[in-house]
Amino acid sequence: MPRKEWLDTCSPEQKKEIARKNAIYRKTPIGIKGNCISSWKSLGLKLQEGQTYDMIYERYLNSEKCECCLKPYLEYKGKHMDHCHTTGKFRNVLCRSCNQLRGHIEKDYKLILKLLTLS
Repeated sequence: MPRKEWLDTCSPEQKKEIARKNAIYRKTPIGIKGNCISSWKSLGLKLQEGQTYDMIYERYLNSEKCECCLKPYLEYKGKHMDHCHTTGKFRNVLCRSCNQLRGHIEKDYKLILKLLTLS
């Protein structure tokens, strides 16, 4: 029986207990990893050949500095999963600034080149 149909058969007290246990599970290392990978998948992150979500998660988890500018992340949410917005394929773990810059370059690289040539 699918999970939603099964939950519909539970009493309110059982649903409350399931929610409580899920909240505890989501705080465990396995729960955090599962939620993180699940959110990446729902946002459209795709794997390149030879990659697994476990490999990308370990890379993300162990990344202490931006893979572009090499500066340490300023905060927990300072890490960003750089990916191609056309294909969804993961590229790098970057800081917010580098990730945004890469996005702007992809959208309008001619404007960036023009700005670089201004005196």
